[in-house]
Amino acid sequence: MERKDFLNEVKYYFAESDHWRRLCAALQGDPDPEGSHVHAYVETSVHPESLEALMTGYFERLGWPSARKIDHMAPKRGMGSLHGIEPKGKPHFDYQWFFNKDVGLKPLDGGESGCNLLVWNRWYINQFYLQFPFREVGFEEEDALEDYFKSDHFIKGLEFPVMPTTNHMHINVNSSVHPDYIQKYAEAALEQEGIKVFYVCPNVYLADGKNYRGKLVFMSQEPEVVFDIGWKFTPEVIIEPAWEAWIFEENPGYDVWSQDLLDEVMNEDYVRLTGDEIKEVLDACIFSR
Repeated sequence: MERKDFLNEVKYYFAESDHWRRLCAALQGDPDPEGSHVHAYVETSVHPESLEALMTGYFERLGWPSARKIDHMAPKRGMGSLHGIEPKGKPHFDYQWFFNKDVGLKPLDGGESGCNLLVWNRWYINQFYLQFPFREVGFEEEDALEDYFKSDHFIKGLEFPVMPTTNHMHINVNSSVHPDYIQKYAEAALEQEGIKVFYVCPNVYLADGKNYRGKLVFMSQEPEVVFDIGWKFTPEVIIEPAWEAWIFEENPGYDVWSQDLLDEVMNEDYVRLTGDEIKEVLDACIFSR
């Protein structure tokens, strides 16, 4: 693609595309940003560092400066992600891309569950929870929760997010208690470990490519990482490690997205934008608050 055509396509995406407008509308209109999450899907040949600069620059001009660092990862083979993008006061979101050498930047045809833009908010989560007959929590359940969050499985899980080879990770559990209780005891345990959590977002994820599974997303400030506790409703247990493989065979009891996966995605001829080109794209956009 000629450089001029490439840049015009990127300009069009940020200045005029329905996909980008719908994404910004989803961020703008959410009354409970800490309880919401968004996935967006595109195809592109723009280098992810340039994409990050474009998005953070766009949000800065809207008065939504970035609230935390953005992780680069590969949720699956062949797909990259700018993970945990969080304009200040807005829901955090993941911007997933597939490399296409013939495309500057366009919405993906399809994506997740057939959609290139998905929003999960508090209403969705509350409806998702209704399908599960969570058990009442009494003394036995409280003891089990306290014991789990002191267990080797949980404490060892906290080592993964800060490893330089880890881009993202889930601690996996089987449980029959409401996720609010898992969150309550997890937050107390993290405080004991000296980990400062900004907030926790209840959410879901596509575990097997077909069915959504529950998780709690921990937006940690110190250290500045994002990690999840994935939970599978299992009526016969209060809470215990899920030792069976969910996504990856390695590290039983956990799912760990490694730098190796991202390295494969980055083994393409991405186009880096200059500072002047980034400014040119942003100058082509009309901003209103």
